Amino acid sequence: MRISRPLIFTLSLASAALLARSVTATLGEWDFTNNLSGGRYYHTATPLPDGKILVAAGKGFVTWIATCEIYDPTSGQWSPTGSLAEGRYRHTATTLADGRILVAGGVGSPDYFTIKTAEIYDPATGVWSPTGSMLNSRSGHVAVRLASGMVLAAGGSGTFSTNLYNPATGVWSFSGNMHELRDNATGTLLPNGQVLVAGGAHFGSPFASAELYDPATGLWVLTGSLHTARYDHTATLLPDGKVLVAGGTTGSLALASAELYDPGTGVWTETSNLHDARSNHAATLLPDGQVLVSAGSGLATAELYNPVTGTWSLTGSLNQARSYLTTTLLSDGSVLAAGGQFGGGVDWLTTCEVYGAPETLPSHVKGLGAFDNAGNSVTFQFKAAQSDNETLGYFSFCDEAAGYCKKRGRVTSLSFSDNSATFDGYVQLNAQRVTFTVTITDGGSTGPDSIAITLANGYSANGTLTSGNITIQ
Repeated sequence: MRISRPLIFTLSLASAALLARSVTATLGEWDFTNNLSGGRYYHTATPLPDGKILVAAGKGFVTWIATCEIYDPTSGQWSPTGSLAEGRYRHTATTLADGRILVAGGVGSPDYFTIKTAEIYDPATGVWSPTGSMLNSRSGHVAVRLASGMVLAAGGSGTFSTNLYNPATGVWSFSGNMHELRDNATGTLLPNGQVLVAGGAHFGSPFASAELYDPATGLWVLTGSLHTARYDHTATLLPDGKVLVAGGTTGSLALASAELYDPGTGVWTETSNLHDARSNHAATLLPDGQVLVSAGSGLATAELYNPVTGTWSLTGSLNQARSYLTTTLLSDGSVLAAGGQFGGGVDWLTTCEVYGAPETLPSHVKGLGAFDNAGNSVTFQFKAAQSDNETLGYFSFCDEAAGYCKKRGRVTSLSFSDNSATFDGYVQLNAQRVTFTVTITDGGSTGPDSIAITLANGYSANGTLTSGNITIQ
């Protein structure tokens, strides 16, 4: 199996003197990377099949933006790509099953009107192409790709209606009305294929209600309501299938509260509060199952939600406070924060930062099997774990040709290096305590596992496994 290794990536940042310098993203901390070519917020950021990130449109210093940029995590550089035919902000960007990106709706020309046009970006060519327009103009809506590959656009800017996009035909069709006129809500695809839309507002009045869309019937049904009405919040699908809603605003007050939705019961339960009340922030599910919530409400702070304990903990703060930002998980487990707004609506940010996700260190080993040592078969079994600076475990081995068969020797220390681990301990031999050192290698799914045993009395044996398995976790 694969074990965690130190997370280090080097990026370059242009200084005021236009001189590049090397930047290391520290575990649990934010570090600046290169800037966008122009400031923007209300944009979208979408992973591409090659691991790069597409930032599309948004609002800038003067008006809506049509330009797009691509971030390369390997070099830390931004590069221009094709522009949209129609600039827009408060739009949605959805990855289609074939890797293309569908951008729909938003606010754009003329005169800051809500629009219904849609365009598709092809990563292979870097070009946007027009596709069918939605049946209804909308901005601040949600868009979710369904299990069928079709895209559901729901709510936004005073419309009850929902539209379905068929990538095969490029055509939108009507798919029922929601129960509420809601924008700035969240939409989440549940493991059962339904879509949960929660909260939102109409003319600044927040909703506590939530509803479910069933693709099998094309109908919306009300489900359990949030404990606190809110909009401009985030919703994150957790590994156990529940949905975490965090923060948001009532219209006059930023919220610190967070709630969990259980699809099995349709009920929301309150969980621990954020340390800082925030809205217009960003949330990203990390590879270890925790949720990173970043910035919002003019804040630079960031927090981690642990679904196992149901608690929030502060992590490294961003270097620049921002709202209306995007955060995107990169392929190495780090997180890119791009753009946003700062300064009460007068500063559109070009700055970007990378968060080094806290390293998940290996803590235990186990193994059972046999290996060949100079023609002799040696069997072994062990299990050891380290917690709070204490090591507990046992080690047994049998080399009949050498006259050693010892069961459950005690393990007293355990250390890790890359895909290897070493543990020490002692066994009883002829009424004497004899120390041992065992070094193991977990070859994962592609390479062989191996083991080396050394006793203080001079015995040693090593080899690759002929049967069994070694695991480092």
